[in-house]
Amino acid sequence: MAERTQVDLDSFVAHEYPKVVAAVGLITGNRQDAADAVQDAIVGFLAKPPAREITNVAAWITVVASNRARDLQRSRGAESRAYAKVGTDDESYDSALAGLDIDVLRALEDLPRQQKEVCVLHYLLDQSVQQVAEGLGVSEGTIKTQLHRARKALAARLRKEDHHG
Repeated sequence: MAERTQVDLDSFVAHEYPKVVAAVGLITGNRQDAADAVQDAIVGFLAKPPAREITNVAAWITVVASNRARDLQRSRGAESRAYAKVGTDDESYDSALAGLDIDVLRALEDLPRQQKEVCVLHYLLDQSVQQVAEGLGVSEGTIKTQLHRARKALAARLRKEDHHG
Protein backbone atom coordinates (compact mmCIF):
# COMPACT_ATOMS: atom_id res chain seq x y z
CA MET A 1 0.00 0.00 0.00
CA ALA A 2 2.69 2.52 1.04
CA GLU A 3 4.69 1.75 -2.11
CA ARG A 4 1.64 2.25 -4.34
CA THR A 5 0.91 5.53 -2.58
CA GLN A 6 4.46 6.70 -3.29
CA VAL A 7 4.13 5.82 -6.98
CA ASP A 8 0.77 7.61 -7.18
CA LEU A 9 2.25 10.65 -5.49
CA ASP A 10 5.27 10.72 -7.79
CA SER A 11 2.97 10.55 -10.78
CA PHE A 12 0.76 13.26 -9.27
CA VAL A 13 3.69 15.64 -8.75
CA ALA A 14 5.07 14.96 -12.22
CA HIS A 15 1.81 15.32 -14.14
CA GLU A 16 -0.96 16.95 -12.14
CA TYR A 17 0.65 19.33 -9.66
CA PRO A 18 0.37 22.57 -11.72
CA LYS A 19 -3.25 21.81 -12.60
CA VAL A 20 -4.13 21.03 -8.99
CA VAL A 21 -2.50 24.27 -7.79
CA ALA A 22 -4.54 26.11 -10.43
CA ALA A 23 -7.67 24.22 -9.36
CA VAL A 24 -7.15 25.14 -5.70
CA GLY A 25 -6.54 28.75 -6.72
CA LEU A 26 -9.81 28.73 -8.66
CA ILE A 27 -11.79 27.10 -5.87
CA THR A 28 -10.48 29.44 -3.18
CA GLY A 29 -10.02 32.57 -5.30
CA ASN A 30 -6.49 32.85 -3.94
CA ARG A 31 -3.55 32.00 -6.17
CA GLN A 32 -0.80 32.73 -3.68
CA ASP A 33 -2.01 30.38 -0.97
CA ALA A 34 -2.85 27.64 -3.49
CA ALA A 35 0.72 26.36 -4.00
CA ASP A 36 1.46 26.42 -0.25
CA ALA A 37 -1.79 24.65 0.53
CA VAL A 38 -1.12 21.95 -2.10
CA GLN A 39 2.39 21.43 -0.74
CA ASP A 40 0.99 21.21 2.81
CA ALA A 41 -1.56 18.65 1.62
CA ILE A 42 1.20 16.56 -0.01
CA VAL A 43 3.30 16.71 3.15
CA GLY A 44 0.25 15.71 5.19
CA PHE A 45 -0.47 12.88 2.78
CA LEU A 46 3.07 11.54 3.25
CA ALA A 47 3.32 12.14 6.99
CA LYS A 48 -0.07 10.64 7.83
CA PRO A 49 -1.59 8.81 4.88
CA PRO A 50 -5.40 8.74 4.94
CA ALA A 51 -6.97 5.71 6.58
CA ARG A 52 -8.91 4.73 3.47
CA GLU A 53 -7.07 3.96 0.26
CA ILE A 54 -7.03 7.02 -1.95
CA THR A 55 -7.64 5.99 -5.53
CA ASN A 56 -7.76 9.57 -6.73
CA VAL A 57 -4.77 11.48 -5.35
CA ALA A 58 -5.47 14.62 -7.39
CA ALA A 59 -9.02 14.98 -6.08
CA TRP A 60 -7.99 14.23 -2.50
CA ILE A 61 -5.16 16.75 -2.56
CA THR A 62 -7.34 19.36 -4.30
CA VAL A 63 -10.00 19.10 -1.59
CA VAL A 64 -7.56 19.01 1.34
CA ALA A 65 -5.55 21.92 -0.09
CA SER A 66 -8.71 23.96 -0.79
CA ASN A 67 -9.77 23.51 2.82
CA ARG A 68 -6.32 24.51 4.07
CA ALA A 69 -6.22 27.59 1.84
CA ARG A 70 -9.68 28.58 3.05
CA ASP A 71 -8.60 28.17 6.69
CA LEU A 72 -5.51 30.30 6.00
CA GLN A 73 -7.68 33.01 4.47
CA ARG A 74 -10.09 32.93 7.37
CA SER A 75 -7.32 33.28 9.91
CA ARG A 76 -5.84 36.29 8.15
CA GLY A 77 -9.02 38.30 7.99
CA ALA A 78 -10.69 40.31 5.27
CA GLU A 79 -8.07 43.00 4.66
CA SER A 80 -5.30 40.69 3.55
CA ARG A 81 -7.80 38.66 1.52
CA ALA A 82 -8.22 41.60 -0.82
CA TYR A 83 -4.47 41.76 -1.37
CA ALA A 84 -4.18 38.01 -1.87
CA LYS A 85 -6.68 38.07 -4.71
CA VAL A 86 -4.29 40.17 -6.77
CA GLY A 87 -2.13 37.05 -7.01
CA THR A 88 1.24 36.36 -8.52
CA ASP A 89 2.34 35.83 -12.06
CA ASP A 90 3.17 32.15 -12.09
CA GLU A 91 3.56 30.70 -15.59
CA SER A 92 2.67 27.12 -14.68
CA TYR A 93 -0.50 28.39 -13.02
CA ASP A 94 -1.45 30.38 -16.10
CA SER A 95 -0.70 27.52 -18.48
CA ALA A 96 -2.85 25.16 -16.41
CA LEU A 97 -5.74 27.57 -16.90
CA ALA A 98 -4.88 28.43 -20.50
CA GLY A 99 -7.75 26.41 -21.94
CA LEU A 100 -10.35 28.31 -19.95
CA ASP A 101 -12.11 31.38 -21.26
CA ILE A 102 -11.79 34.44 -19.00
CA ASP A 103 -15.59 34.80 -18.84
CA VAL A 104 -15.86 31.17 -17.76
CA LEU A 105 -13.24 31.77 -15.06
CA ARG A 106 -15.17 34.80 -13.79
CA ALA A 107 -18.44 32.89 -13.83
CA LEU A 108 -16.82 30.00 -11.93
CA GLU A 109 -15.75 32.39 -9.17
CA ASP A 110 -19.41 33.18 -8.44
CA LEU A 111 -20.49 29.57 -7.95
CA PRO A 112 -21.08 28.19 -4.46
CA ARG A 113 -17.96 26.46 -3.19
CA GLN A 114 -19.23 22.88 -3.60
CA GLN A 115 -20.28 23.47 -7.21
CA LYS A 116 -17.00 25.20 -7.93
CA GLU A 117 -15.04 22.26 -6.48
CA VAL A 118 -17.01 19.73 -8.52
CA CYS A 119 -16.65 21.77 -11.75
CA VAL A 120 -12.93 22.30 -11.29
CA LEU A 121 -12.29 18.62 -10.56
CA HIS A 122 -14.50 17.44 -13.43
CA TYR A 123 -13.63 19.94 -16.15
CA LEU A 124 -10.18 21.32 -15.30
CA LEU A 125 -8.70 18.11 -13.90
CA ASP A 126 -10.64 15.86 -16.33
CA GLN A 127 -11.96 13.65 -13.55
CA SER A 128 -14.95 11.39 -14.17
CA VAL A 129 -18.12 11.77 -12.09
CA GLN A 130 -17.11 8.56 -10.30
CA GLN A 131 -13.60 9.87 -9.56
CA VAL A 132 -14.95 13.19 -8.24
CA ALA A 133 -17.46 11.34 -6.04
CA GLU A 134 -14.68 9.15 -4.62
CA GLY A 135 -12.39 12.13 -4.13
CA LEU A 136 -15.03 14.11 -2.24
CA GLY A 137 -16.47 11.11 -0.43
CA VAL A 138 -20.03 11.64 -1.72
CA SER A 139 -22.37 9.78 -4.06
CA GLU A 140 -22.20 10.04 -7.85
CA GLY A 141 -25.78 11.36 -7.74
CA THR A 142 -24.63 14.27 -5.59
CA ILE A 143 -21.88 15.08 -8.09
CA LYS A 144 -24.30 14.91 -11.04
CA THR A 145 -26.70 17.24 -9.22
CA GLN A 146 -23.91 19.71 -8.38
CA LEU A 147 -22.62 19.65 -11.98
CA HIS A 148 -26.13 20.19 -13.33
CA ARG A 149 -26.73 23.17 -11.02
CA ALA A 150 -23.30 24.59 -11.79
CA ARG A 151 -23.84 24.31 -15.57
CA LYS A 152 -27.19 26.07 -15.26
CA ALA A 153 -25.67 28.87 -13.17
CA LEU A 154 -22.69 29.21 -15.54
CA ALA A 155 -24.93 29.27 -18.61
CA ALA A 156 -27.15 31.96 -17.08
CA ARG A 157 -24.15 34.05 -16.08
CA LEU A 158 -22.47 33.70 -19.49
CA ARG A 159 -25.72 34.55 -21.33
CA LYS A 160 -26.06 37.65 -19.19
CA GLU A 161 -22.48 38.70 -20.02
CA ASP A 162 -23.12 38.17 -23.73
CA HIS A 163 -25.94 40.70 -23.64
CA HIS A 164 -23.88 43.28 -21.77
CA GLY A 165 -20.56 42.77 -23.55
